Amino acid sequence: MNLLREYIREVIEQPIRVTPASQNTCDAGVLVNFEEAVVDLVNKLLDGGRVLGAEESSKGYRKKLRKLQDELGPDWRAKSRPDLDIKVVRNFMMSAIGSNPGPIFAEMKPWQDALQVLWPFLISTGRRVTILSAPIRGREGAAMTAEEGKELWVSQWLSPSPAGVVMSPAREKQRYATTNDVPNVLIDDKLSTIEAWNAAGGIGVYHKPGGSSATVRELQELGL
Repeated sequence: MNLLREYIREVIEQPIRVTPASQNTCDAGVLVNFEEAVVDLVNKLLDGGRVLGAEESSKGYRKKLRKLQDELGPDWRAKSRPDLDIKVVRNFMMSAIGSNPGPIFAEMKPWQDALQVLWPFLISTGRRVTILSAPIRGREGAAMTAEEGKELWVSQWLSPSPAGVVMSPAREKQRYATTNDVPNVLIDDKLSTIEAWNAAGGIGVYHKPGGSSATVRELQELGL
């Protein structure tokens, strides 16, 4: 954590300015237990289940399923987040999610420590708080988009509600790093996104899922 603080200060090359105009921005993955939800989804599909309201019988879906089973074996099942990064698994997973992404995101469970510790702290700062999340392209004709599903999730789990939900690809998040040359704060669980945010003049804090207390301490030590 000490190295991260030094890195932030070196990158922005000026004293940290936190004013009422500064904004707290939180990546959705910090609040949502994506790993558990998607590991369960992948395994359910491999066991013959389906995505509600989706047509997984499409040619593309069946092709990705066969490729996964050819490479990993018919009895392979996902166990943790690293398994989702295997190329054939990721292709299969994204095909399934894209078939009807909204309900999948709406039904994901939160990280309880994020709801009980991190979110109340962000709201208590008195600054504008927004959710910044990457969009997921759904198949044409999908009953509910990923954006709609994420907005439903926010309305169900976050109280007080954020000032807004902004959809942006991870590679473009740094566009929101400042407002009128004042650095905004980002809490994200992807280190490359934090590095890009800092390089663009913002204040990025790397978050480890389940580590809300450590993230709050880091924010407090930075004077936020």
